[in-house]
Amino acid sequence: MKREDRAFINQMVRELEQSIRNLAAEEQRLVAKLGEARVAELLGYWQKRLPADEEEAFKLTLDHDDKKLTWIWFRLRRARQSRAQAGQALMRGGT
Repeated sequence: MKREDRAFINQMVRELEQSIRNLAAEEQRLVAKLGEARVAELLGYWQKRLPADEEEAFKLTLDHDDKKLTWIWFRLRRARQSRAQAGQALMRGGT
């Protein structure tokens, strides 16, 4: 792997790690604000554990903070996947 490519991937990983830290901090803030019971409901929705008819009804109850938390979960999952792929690319690229 070219040195420029390694440098690019390393920079991308640093940016992803910063994004993950920021998102995780916002997740903690929202979890504290929404409360354990609501977060448990949202997690069931997020993990698609609700029957289709209940999911549609549940969507109608979502407010801004609920939607923001699920958006954060999506972004965290994506950022972590991207970070893992970048790490794998570095390992495959050798030294």
